[in-house]
Amino acid sequence: MSELVQQIKQYPIKLIRKIPIDRGNYPYVCARLRAKKSLLYPPEMYQKFLQMEISQISRTIGEGQYKDEILALGVKHSGVDLIEMATSENLAQTYTKILDFSEGHLKDIISKFIDRWDVFNLQTIMRGLFYGADCQEIWEDIVAAGSLSEDFLRQLTEKESVDEVIEALEGTIYYEPLIEARETYGGDACIYGEECTVAHYEDVLHCSYYFNLLETVQESNIPNKLFLQFIKMEIDMINLRTLLRLTLGEAEIAKPNFIEGGLEMSLEDLEGLVELDWDDLLVRLDKYPFYETIKNDLVQAKIKGLNEVMRILEKHILREASRYANLHPLSILPVLDFMIAKRKEVDNLRIIARGKASELDNEVIRNLLVI
Repeated sequence: MSELVQQIKQYPIKLIRKIPIDRGNYPYVCARLRAKKSLLYPPEMYQKFLQMEISQISRTIGEGQYKDEILALGVKHSGVDLIEMATSENLAQTYTKILDFSEGHLKDIISKFIDRWDVFNLQTIMRGLFYGADCQEIWEDIVAAGSLSEDFLRQLTEKESVDEVIEALEGTIYYEPLIEARETYGGDACIYGEECTVAHYEDVLHCSYYFNLLETVQESNIPNKLFLQFIKMEIDMINLRTLLRLTLGEAEIAKPNFIEGGLEMSLEDLEGLVELDWDDLLVRLDKYPFYETIKNDLVQAKIKGLNEVMRILEKHILREASRYANLHPLSILPVLDFMIAKRKEVDNLRIIARGKASELDNEVIRNLLVI
């Protein structure tokens, strides 16, 4: 009997080891997001969208999850502008609601993860200012879903220069790295001119974001370890994209700013690979696990360009997020899975709308989708 009592006493300890120890309302959040994911458009729906006119697409999405945004924005906007603004607003609201009903360390991790929209918004603002877009044009591409408030982002769109934007970011994780980049690559130090400076700012924003994210999540349990593994895999894919563009001459950067912390590709690896020509690079990439997924498209990339390879990489990330979520259904992973899938739905709807507005062939548009 005493042995049975001891086993019973040990059972809660063994159980605790199998569930996340970080404080947070995991069961509630994961259940809500499973329900939300079931409402995302299935792959076959995109084929139907391709057969519609832009007005029909607006009407169709306005009968579902995008109803509130279509109704609110439809008073002033129409066509492609309505679809783009409504889907962006819906995405921001969806992420905000997830934060609102999350608690504890789970909320902290989600908050840090969606700060990638701060990076996206800052890049949008900087490029908009550089190319002379007015504040309203810039604002239409903003997705106010990160830590930077909507009011603050609006203020940034009204700045006169990139330098003013940088100064306004004092107190954020981006300020010091941007100042350092300005001192390092600005003026005569940037051999490709002002556009290179903007490109380096974008690299710095990405590096700051991922460094902060990796520092936030601790390897306290298996789900968190898998989450970090996914983030590191994502870093590999971003670095690989930069590497391929440099090798094919689709980007001109004086000093490539790769992101530290990848899963398979170290900074030392990348610095060695960037010196290779195309054929030698393909040989060296063969040793990495992800190469098998993209090798057929990669061989053709020199002729056809990198677009198909980039879509293959995005699909790979989608599959991995879903796989991790199924392995640990009560963790941060299902949240990650939903947020990535939701982002891809919005991207796909915008691609279809833009493609239709540009009178692209349906087959061309279909090949741009990630489903």
